[in-house]
Amino acid sequence: MSTLRFDLIFSYWIFIWFLIYQWKWIMYSPKFALLIGLIDNFLILIMMFLFETKMESILYFITINFFLKIIPLYYLKNNIIYWKDIYFTLILFLIFIIWLHVNKESLIGNLKLIYDSIIYNKFNTPFFAFIKKFKNNWKNYYNPELI
Repeated sequence: MSTLRFDLIFSYWIFIWFLIYQWKWIMYSPKFALLIGLIDNFLILIMMFLFETKMESILYFITINFFLKIIPLYYLKNNIIYWKDIYFTLILFLIFIIWLHVNKESLIGNLKLIYDSIIYNKFNTPFFAFIKKFKNNWKNYYNPELI
């Protein structure tokens, strides 16, 4: 299976929203969405341990979510979550579902692809695939046995 496209994963939408918010191009804080995403990722992490996912995948998952969720939440720690932020999250999620539909994907099918990729060490999500490819290229480039 090929790597899932970046635009078909809602976490990346939220991270881009965080960047846009930090640049002050939008007035709606992504803090609520990041918290919901962090809760979801915590549940996935529990599933990874229950399904005995490889430690390599677990470390990748934690690293990726540190950059996509923890660091942004740290920057937003003093932000208050307003109703307008929650409404914006819901509207953005609705737009995301429409985007999935336009791209002939369903929300449930998409979530299954993402969860299966993460839990079963398939490395099909964009950052997982990038890290795996980078690691493999580094091994090929720097082989201590050749020195």
